[in-house]
Parts: sequence; structure tokens; C-alpha cells
Amino acid sequence: MKKIYLGLTIAALLTGCANTAQTTSTASTNANAVVAVASGENLIIDPQLTEFRSNSGKSDVWKKEANKNAGLGDAGSSKDSAFDEEGSSRLRFVSATDDFTAQPGLTQLVNGLQPNTDYQLSLYYNDKKGDDSISELVFGVNGMTGKSLATKTTHVSELADAPQGAVKKRFKQTVLNFNSGSNVSVTIYAKLHITDPSQIDESGDIGKQTEVRIDEFKLSKL
Repeated sequence: MKKIYLGLTIAALLTGCANTAQTTSTASTNANAVVAVASGENLIIDPQLTEFRSNSGKSDVWKKEANKNAGLGDAGSSKDSAFDEEGSSRLRFVSATDDFTAQPGLTQLVNGLQPNTDYQLSLYYNDKKGDDSISELVFGVNGMTGKSLATKTTHVSELADAPQGAVKKRFKQTVLNFNSGSNVSVTIYAKLHITDPSQIDESGDIGKQTEVRIDEFKLSKL
């Protein structure tokens, strides 16, 4: 009888080991799957613009839609940061002869989306000029054919109660939800828009009158 009990005990232990091994393998497989589809993860590369900053505003993933030498505004790097490591982008105009109807900014091609899925794009926006600022942020998402999937215009006056940065509290979060439709890749963008160019004092510091900063991008599945 003792031999029977001993045999059953050993069998149970072996079964338990087999189950444990199977569970570990499944967890590993699921973890790999999560990474592959980036479910719940940030799909944006260099989201805190730290590499953008360390490379003096040069990047393989962040593309500038700005040309300060042609009077179309500047999308440079800044050491200011909403969270953690140093880095953000400063959008501004620099000269009284600039074309203030231009919209200098950054774009990034983002891959790995699932079709017909709801996503959220968010970023942290810093405009220290206050409620009377003539600057606002236009950001959004374009599909693979260039068609707009969603766009939003944000002014600093609308963000008083929004989540704020930990390092620089003037950074405030703004968010935009969209559906990917048939797209597995999208282009996200964030650009500066001047609401009333006639309010710019051309004899003053153009940069200080127009500049804003953007940081801490995130694109994730809802």
C-alpha cells in the first residue's frame, strides 16, 4: 500500500512540474506576442525626444517640416523636458520676415498598428505665454494614403486641468483618439500654428513671441 501511495505522489509531482513548465512556456509566448503587436505599448520611437536632443535636432525617425533659412519656421531641440531625461522639441519662428502662416513641426512614420482598432495619440505641450498666446498646437494622424484619420487643435488656455509634467510642470498633456481603419502604418504630426500674425511685434524677439515645446509622445491601443 505504501508503494502505491508513493507512486501516486511521484506521479502528481511530475504532473505538477509538467504543468509549471507549460505555464512558463505559454507566458513566454504571450510576452513575445505582446511585443510583436505592441498591445498597450508605445509605438513611437524616441518618444521623449532624448535622442533628438542628443543629436542636436537630427533624427532618423523624427522628420522636420520646417526650414528656418527659408522663413518657414524652426523645429529644433530643447533641453526642457516633461519627464525623465533631457529633451523636447522647440517649435518657433525666428525672424520678422518669416512666413507666419507656415506650420513648423515634426512628423514620424509609425508602424505596427492593427487594422480597425482604436488608438490614442498623446503628447505633452508647453506654451509659457499663457492664455493670451497667439500660438496653438495642431497635431494628428494621417493614414498610409495621406488621408487624415484624426486631427486636433490645442491652445494652452484649454489645458489648465490637464495632467502635467514632473520636471517642467508647464508641459500639459493633450490627447487624440482615432481608429486605424485599414492602416497598419500611420504618420503622426505636431505643428505650430500662429492664430493672429498681426499680433507679432516685428521689432521684438520673434522666438519668444511664438515658441512652444512638445515632448513625451505616446501612441498606444485603447
